[in-house]
Amino acid sequence: MALSRRTFIGGAASVAALGVTGAGVVFPQRALALDPDGMESKMLFGDAQAGAAAIPKESGSGNYHSCRIPSIFAIPGSSVVIAVVEGRPNDVADASGNINLLMRRSTDSGLTWSAATTLAGAGLQGWTNPTLVHDRTTGRLTCFMLRRQLGELYVIDPDVYIATSENNGATWTNPVARPDLNRAAGGNDFIGPGNGIQRADGTLVVPARGRLIIKAPGGDWASHGLPQGLSDGPYGEGTVTERSDGRLILNYRALDREIKNGGTYPHTRRIAIGNPGSWQMFGQEYWRAQIIDPGAHAAQISHSINGVPHLIHLNSATREIDNRYVMTLRASADDGETWTSYQQPLSEDPLASEGDLAGNLREGGYSALTSTGSGLILALVEARRVQYNNPSLHDLNHNSPCAVVLRRFDPSWIVP
Repeated sequence: MALSRRTFIGGAASVAALGVTGAGVVFPQRALALDPDGMESKMLFGDAQAGAAAIPKESGSGNYHSCRIPSIFAIPGSSVVIAVVEGRPNDVADASGNINLLMRRSTDSGLTWSAATTLAGAGLQGWTNPTLVHDRTTGRLTCFMLRRQLGELYVIDPDVYIATSENNGATWTNPVARPDLNRAAGGNDFIGPGNGIQRADGTLVVPARGRLIIKAPGGDWASHGLPQGLSDGPYGEGTVTERSDGRLILNYRALDREIKNGGTYPHTRRIAIGNPGSWQMFGQEYWRAQIIDPGAHAAQISHSINGVPHLIHLNSATREIDNRYVMTLRASADDGETWTSYQQPLSEDPLASEGDLAGNLREGGYSALTSTGSGLILALVEARRVQYNNPSLHDLNHNSPCAVVLRRFDPSWIVP
């Protein structure tokens, strides 16, 4: 039975397909059955009010209050997809306490999923910013993360950790501290969140605050600095993708002080193109005016459509600060030079319980994308649980439990 595009929980039929990854590797893989319009959704990590889709706490004492900050990765040459989120046990806030990283795994290209398990949760620290990257040469899957202090100390000098898997996420090592990869300037840090990439030459690249974390073939991870922002601060949360010309394209959000302190922030994405040590900015202010943004994290990947490489981008397409609920997919067929031809709001195919009434969901916020070998794209998107009718943006962002929804779609949904 095909999963209705307006249904969250259930199964779907699958058919055989021949997939081509961004790296050009051809392999057989099962495709997801989609509704005629090419877009479906289901809840993957529920909030405490999500009924059967809620995620139980490890202690057995109730469900996670919220799940946020998604990462998703389809492993090339297989039908395995890994999804990781932050499980926030008692509150939605960043500084809410003992945050764990929760994982679900699919072995059929996202058709069905395992129960949620804990990837990182030891001690009383907050484990945050999951960022997945895979080495197609060694087969090793790596999850970058930050270990944060609790409460008011959340933003003070978090530490970089990595966990690895040699069997496509079936089992993982315990997280290992990498102090050599910490932000050199200290203070609050960000890894990703979302995913890193492997370049055509085999180099692994993970985005982080003020730097890229890079691993050359046969080498170890090392940090490489990025240009400064408008306020002489480092790039914050962001993504990295390899263009068809071999150069990297960085896509980062503004820092909070740029967003909220007025001045020259144009409410768009900050973009840089090039390679470490040689970056090209868009204009004097480093911004990409075609991708408007309220000041939140976005997702971007490369994906081949009918043999043509495209960049796929997902964020809230509004300049209204704190409005994370105008989620829009875009595609660029010219390596990110232009973004105006192909775009589609997720509201064109809303969630089953989308709305502003108590108990409804409002889809929007942090997101993650991955390209499957079946030709489909999977997205994870945050969705806030409305607590009372017609809430303000502040109440949605700061007081509403959060779930994470899986979107799966054919790229023809945005590129006819």
